[in-house]
Amino acid sequence: MTIGVIGRSSRPGESLPAPVLDTAYQVGRGIAEAGAVLVGGGTGGVMEASCKGAAENGGLTVGFLPYADKSKANPYVSIVFPTGMGTIRNILTARGCDSIIMIGGGVGTLNEVTIAYDSGVPVVVLEGTTGWADRLKSSLDEGCWLDERRVVAISFASTPEEAVATAVKRASEPRLGTRLEAFTGAAGQ
Repeated sequence: MTIGVIGRSSRPGESLPAPVLDTAYQVGRGIAEAGAVLVGGGTGGVMEASCKGAAENGGLTVGFLPYADKSKANPYVSIVFPTGMGTIRNILTARGCDSIIMIGGGVGTLNEVTIAYDSGVPVVVLEGTTGWADRLKSSLDEGCWLDERRVVAISFASTPEEAVATAVKRASEPRLGTRLEAFTGAAGQ
């Protein structure tokens, strides 16, 4: 099982609030304890803290770097993919995971949420972690849908433990056909 962790990275000279990083660490630890693989962007901030939590608790971590240089991965990534794709690499985590946990986040994180939703990948938003994680709910139709298509409901959690438990549970949900399948006729084959 693969669980993506998405959230704000940190830039040089910037640090995220300690409670957000601690929450990300706890999510990573929970993913490792659940026996799942943590997948993320592989850089700093939420990604590094969650990878650290997983790695220090025996978990496997995968990082899809936006850079072509694998040395830019955080030290807790087990398997590094230096994509060189910039933010286009968001597609890899958003479409390739069984479920995703959102911790805080800016526009890049929001982009990953919309890609996951469009692909039928369940997203669990960890509320109280700043950024889009705290603003998204008020933007949703009926509190759980990004649009009228109702592709996959977005879940909300208030603790790292609840977020991981929900992500593990939702990871086994069958995915509805994706837009790509609709255009290519691949659904049901």
